[in-house]
Amino acid sequence: MDNIFVRNMVIFTCIITISAGLLLYGLFKGDSDIETADQWVSNTHKVIIEAEQLTTYIESMLSAQRGYIITGNQEFLEEYESNKSNVSQSIANLAILTSDSPSQTSRLDEIRNYFNTFSQSLETRAATLNLVEKRTILSDVANIDQLRDNIFRINSNILQEEYELLIQRVNALENYRMSYRIQLAIGIVFGTILILIFNGFLFHAQRKRSKAETSLKSSEERFVLAVDGTQDGVFDWDIKSGQVFYSQPFFRMLGYTDRSSMGTIKDFEQFLHPEEKAEVLQHIEDYFEDRLSEYEQDFRMKHQSGRWIWVKSRAKAIRDKNGKAIRMVGANTDITVLKKEQTKLELEKNIAEEQNQAKSEFLAHMSHEIRTPLTAITGVGEILLKQKDQFNEKQTKLIKTLNSSANILKELINDILDFSKIEDGEIELDEQAFRLDAVFEETISMMSLKANEKGVSFVFDYNAIKDEQFYGDASRFRQILVNLVGNAIKFTDDGGVTVECIFEDRDGQNFLRVNVSDTGIGIEPENFDLVFERFKQADSSVSRKYGGTGLGLPISKQLAKLMGGDIFLSSEAGKGSTFSLLLPLKITSGSSSEIDKSSQSEKINQQLLASLNNETKILIVEDYEGNIVVLSHIIEDLSFDYNVARNGIEAVSMWEDNHYDLILMDVQMPEMDGFAATSKIREQESEKEIARTPIIGMTAHALVGDKDKCIAAGMDSYLPKPLVEADLKREMLKYIEENKKAA
Repeated sequence: MDNIFVRNMVIFTCIITISAGLLLYGLFKGDSDIETADQWVSNTHKVIIEAEQLTTYIESMLSAQRGYIITGNQEFLEEYESNKSNVSQSIANLAILTSDSPSQTSRLDEIRNYFNTFSQSLETRAATLNLVEKRTILSDVANIDQLRDNIFRINSNILQEEYELLIQRVNALENYRMSYRIQLAIGIVFGTILILIFNGFLFHAQRKRSKAETSLKSSEERFVLAVDGTQDGVFDWDIKSGQVFYSQPFFRMLGYTDRSSMGTIKDFEQFLHPEEKAEVLQHIEDYFEDRLSEYEQDFRMKHQSGRWIWVKSRAKAIRDKNGKAIRMVGANTDITVLKKEQTKLELEKNIAEEQNQAKSEFLAHMSHEIRTPLTAITGVGEILLKQKDQFNEKQTKLIKTLNSSANILKELINDILDFSKIEDGEIELDEQAFRLDAVFEETISMMSLKANEKGVSFVFDYNAIKDEQFYGDASRFRQILVNLVGNAIKFTDDGGVTVECIFEDRDGQNFLRVNVSDTGIGIEPENFDLVFERFKQADSSVSRKYGGTGLGLPISKQLAKLMGGDIFLSSEAGKGSTFSLLLPLKITSGSSSEIDKSSQSEKINQQLLASLNNETKILIVEDYEGNIVVLSHIIEDLSFDYNVARNGIEAVSMWEDNHYDLILMDVQMPEMDGFAATSKIREQESEKEIARTPIIGMTAHALVGDKDKCIAAGMDSYLPKPLVEADLKREMLKYIEENKKAA
């Protein structure tokens, strides 16, 4: 009996021990799980609060900085610095709270990088407030808004992941509670036996349970506070029952303070704008049916005051094992202010585009109005200069002055138009193979006269690139050289100008380097950037003394960059300057076809005279009398027969009555312009099946696109005004010889 008793006692003790052990293990494990789950829920709350505050601080930074730019009020600057500090602190807090999440850490690194660039951009814009024009300040709005949107996008991803994590952790906490209760139920079953033995322990366990429930209640309260603190309208939709939980901010956002937090989806639908209701509900349905990978949309909701506010809605669906949506949790954010800002920016963009179009139209008009008489002035000047042997010294000097002034005016107009093209990104390079030394020799020929007139020495050393060819735009390359050398001569009164051309290796790549050095007035280091800004010079007195628009250097620098290079400056006030042009070296083999301009002009004259026959006839279509005189003189000098039409109607009529070998067609004329006249002629040629008459367009607009317009109208070629005699003769020769071959 004793043995049985002992055995039963042993068995009973073992059972008691095992049961107690299992119960104790379950209780301790459940308690630990609840505490861990509670800590994770708390941590997630903190992340959500910090992330939402980050968005608010960023918006406050941007608003304060814009306020400072508009008003210059230091209070806005202080507010900006305060919010900047808050953003940095929030990012630091988030980094600590999410240190165990590689994805969140990566996103925070992106936010930190974008924020650094964002704050630097804002501070750069504020710092340069008094140095740049207002439209320059406005031009960086798209860049700053893009940085802000990138921060918001990444922050939204952080929030989305945390909300999803919060749902998972709350569910896990509920599961732990349920498991804990089951274990307690098991304990009650064995309570009769265990209550006497483990009474003290159960009492302790009960206290732990109470503590866990208290902690859970506190967590729930913190969750409610976190939701309220975000100012976003959170909703939790039980799709099966149709019941929806709405946070108080959801209704406060719409102007209501007394609405119940529990309702149905109908409560949401009644606030939707009638024009958008069907679209919003369809968007939700598409998300439920997996036609959309994520749910996010903007729509309008009616405020209690009767106005409509813009809302951004984001949510996540919880699905069952079959993939059917059973629950949807998300938040609505009031973005009315952002929408207004977006509308304002779009309006400002449209206004800027209209102003840019007006500027282009003005330049086109002014180009025509100035170039038309300038064609006559330069033409008459060239004609008189050719006949200088017939005039006395005083008259010859007047003719040279006329030509010089006309050329200066032409250069000024070209500078303005070039800068406009560069600003609009419409300038194109005409790249071909050319001899470098030929361009340098031409530049020497052009600039030596200016140097001699000022009495300064001019040394041009280009032996290092003799007989070398370069692939690029020869005219633009020449334009940069002329600008740099002309500038050096202009600002040098004593001493001289030296130009050195060499090849240079930079990081394994060959470059052409042209150093233009002078002994002129020099430039203070703090003014280096100013000389490359449009319409600006380092000192206003320089402009008064030396003249100029301040466009030559900015244009040259932009052209150099367009060619893949740049222009650098080194200078010291009172001791001269050195401008260095650096271009990627593009050398080709083979002989160059470039020859002296005077030889080209003489050759063209000879070829034109050789192409003459008794039947060669030209029609000049031009309404400006000065240009008629110049063109008539050029054609008479070649012994061509010609007629003159002063508008498009006369041109078409005279073409119908005569056979012309070539038509010189002005573009802008009264009654009928050159485009319409050309189209009429081409239509009749097609209808009557007669030979095509070559038409060379002449336009004073000379802007990007004008050549295309001429060709589209049916013209064969295009010449900008003021006309260059050699270019005109070259085009005439081309089409007269073609007609001769065709005959």
